Amino acid sequence: MTREQALQYFADYAWDTSDGAEKEVTRYSSDPGQATAYMIGQLHLIKLRNYVTKELGDKFSLKDFHYYILAQGSSPLAHLEASIMEYVKCAKNPKQDGCNSVLNPVPKNQTTTAELEKKEKEWEPNEKAASFREHYI
Repeated sequence: MTREQALQYFADYAWDTSDGAEKEVTRYSSDPGQATAYMIGQLHLIKLRNYVTKELGDKFSLKDFHYYILAQGSSPLAHLEASIMEYVKCAKNPKQDGCNSVLNPVPKNQTTTAELEKKEKEWEPNEKAASFREHYI
């Protein structure tokens, strides 16, 4: 499809004639594999969520599922799948070897996000940092 046809498609089906639609069409045109990769990832995540939901039943927690997905960061789908399989195995039988670190990955004495945000607000930049920013940024 041409650029004009793609923009018309956005207008007709997404009711979007904004600058955002133009940017999306440009992005899709310049990197067509990106949209395909995005959809492959989305479909794989749906497959994993269905698997975890089925396997854990009433024990399924969307919050935990999201945590274990996001905790993997940017990783290959095979690694992500193996990690989720390990999580399910441990959620079903937490007394297995290694499951404590799978189910409780953050040590109790680790700084929390709220504590880090508080420290960040209290932080005063020193002269070297200010000089660095002025010179390089």
